[in-house]
Amino acid sequence: MTTPTAAERTARRYLQNKRRRLQAIGEWQSPYVDAEPVRQHVWAIRAAGMSEKALERRFNLPEGAFKNLIRGANGKPPGSKVLRTTADTVLAYWPTLQDFPDTASIDPTGTRRRAHALQALGWPNLWMAEDLGMRPSNFRTCLRTETVSARFARKIAALYDRLWNQNPEDHGVPAHAAARTRRHAEANGYLGPMAWDDDTIDDPKAMPQTDALEPVVTEGENVADRWLMGESVLLSPQDRRQVVQHLFEWTNDTPEEIAARLEMSLDAVWQTWTRLKKKARDEGRAEPWRRVYVPRERSLKQDDMEEVA
Repeated sequence: MTTPTAAERTARRYLQNKRRRLQAIGEWQSPYVDAEPVRQHVWAIRAAGMSEKALERRFNLPEGAFKNLIRGANGKPPGSKVLRTTADTVLAYWPTLQDFPDTASIDPTGTRRRAHALQALGWPNLWMAEDLGMRPSNFRTCLRTETVSARFARKIAALYDRLWNQNPEDHGVPAHAAARTRRHAEANGYLGPMAWDDDTIDDPKAMPQTDALEPVVTEGENVADRWLMGESVLLSPQDRRQVVQHLFEWTNDTPEEIAARLEMSLDAVWQTWTRLKKKARDEGRAEPWRRVYVPRERSLKQDDMEEVA
């Protein structure tokens, strides 16, 4: 066993003394935490379609880095503790659609929602399949399976990004075919694009905003700013989030008043505000915060004015 150097002994004493001081005032935290929540989160990510190797590459870790955490090593059971920094990093991560390898089999929820939303606008399956270079029968089968490939999911997402605010009849879809597709979508309860938040459309637990308006093309830029200035424009999901954040941060409007102005339910407004704060945290930015304004509702009486003077 190698004898510690003088510098190593000094560093060890410093850390021990620092730990004792923090323990004395109740502020010491162990660098290790329970590994079970981290292990379950990794299993959930793997169940979503990301392989262990892909996850290691995502965190720039050597091959087999999760072996001890997941299965144990050298005949020992999985570890019971993990570094706090590792736990915080892993627990804060959930793969986006772009993170999965092409061949990964992933949850189909977001893919179905996007395809159904386009149908709600009047885009037939036949047209979408042809646009993707697929047979209509294969396209329909992919939408019914328990999982979809990440490659197919990304193709649908790209198609959705192009068409979510486009009128099918303006792109060569016969009016009778678009109308039939809309009726089919309505009969099956499919929701249009405005019901889904772009940040959570792939999350099976996300709830739709069923009171949202269907999209109509608005010409020009700065749509959110124009809406706030009183112009009659229709907000995209991104513009709507921008308006909600502005109204929460810079006005006296109550959440109920914000909901009324945007023709949204109160739950949808709170859900949007919560997502804005979570997105800021996930990206390492300062969270938006609710400023409180207290308007003056009384005038100064004479004695108040004299007292102030």
